[in-house]
Amino acid sequence: MGLFNRSRRTKMSTHKPTWRERRAAERTAKAEARLQETEQKIHEIADEIRGDVNGPR
Repeated sequence: MGLFNRSRRTKMSTHKPTWRERRAAERTAKAEARLQETEQKIHEIADEIRGDVNGPR
């Protein structure tokens, strides 16, 4: 009949991240931050090179 069955909960509402999952999330966040810094440096270097190649007009 199903009168006393518990309603299904979403997985995320009852799931507390494990220590390993939290560590993995921290590593991912740090890696993404480093990637953004690297991309910014690449753009800065590219802008400098473009300025040197084009030179003053």
